[in-house]
Amino acid sequence: MPKLINFSRIFPNRMWFWIPLFFLILALGLWSAGAVFYTFHWSGLATASFSIAFLLSWLVALKKKRFLIIPIVIELLVLLFFAAMTPKRVFADTVWQTPWGREPQVEYIGNRVIVHNVRDFRYRSVDDYDVRYIDFEFSPRTVRSVDIAVSHWDGIRAIAHTMLSFGFEDGRFLALSMETRLPQGVEQSFLQGFYRQYEILMVLATEEDLFKLRTDFRHEDLYLYRTNATPEQALKLLDYIILRVNTLSKNPEFYNSVTRNCTTSLSPLLRVINPSFTGDLRLLFNGFSDELLFELGYLRHHEGETFDELKRRRLADQYAKLTSDLPYSQLIRTDL
Repeated sequence: MPKLINFSRIFPNRMWFWIPLFFLILALGLWSAGAVFYTFHWSGLATASFSIAFLLSWLVALKKKRFLIIPIVIELLVLLFFAAMTPKRVFADTVWQTPWGREPQVEYIGNRVIVHNVRDFRYRSVDDYDVRYIDFEFSPRTVRSVDIAVSHWDGIRAIAHTMLSFGFEDGRFLALSMETRLPQGVEQSFLQGFYRQYEILMVLATEEDLFKLRTDFRHEDLYLYRTNATPEQALKLLDYIILRVNTLSKNPEFYNSVTRNCTTSLSPLLRVINPSFTGDLRLLFNGFSDELLFELGYLRHHEGETFDELKRRRLADQYAKLTSDLPYSQLIRTDL
């Protein structure tokens, strides 16, 4: 019978090495327990048995390091099966919830682009709406502006949903929202978001869909800002979006609560404008993403205006409530 690996001979016998290593293995073990429950869909009893077996092997390894190979092998097996999963396999027969039922498709005709399945739902309430999709045809060279929307709910300051909107010279706007694509009967969970339970979906839509849902029906606090992106930079961003639509259409990706959510999925766009941008913690606490963009000089504002003053002025809800014959997209851009 082969002997177990003697880790004490391979690695230095120092507390500074072994204590972090054992805690790392324990942390990965906790993650593995979540994986077998949420990802592999083991029963509660089976998951509890797995967790107990892992913990016992870890406790034994605390006293006799040569048994450390046991919890390591367990974790490697879980990681191997987890890494082998793909969205196409996991969601092959999935029926998606109605708001995420279709993904956008891109078609090129000469120097023009047609985006199919642009969402244009018409709402009577949050749960009562007409399902509508339209084709949005445009020439990329006619994009003129990029606006960013940050929407807070339930008064939460640190967390928000971020969206973009591209303005064209004919007055139309094409809005973008990276969203969690949920199967029928599934509610979103922050914890399950780490375990490949959802897809990330790029929703291209009209502002009357994405923004009006939030200002008029969900009653969220939606802030709309004009960025300082030039038409040339706006074109680069739009090109990136179109390429991303094609990529996700062919190779869908899993949603992750931290690394691939509604804001971090858009962070590469910052590098399109500023290649030197290396990241910021406020992309994780995305309720502060507009403050980050202000500090980076990306948001248009009045001379001498502070960020707090700009944010108060750009609360779109106050303009959406105005009595006016203006189209919704013009109304929420009052005093932009």
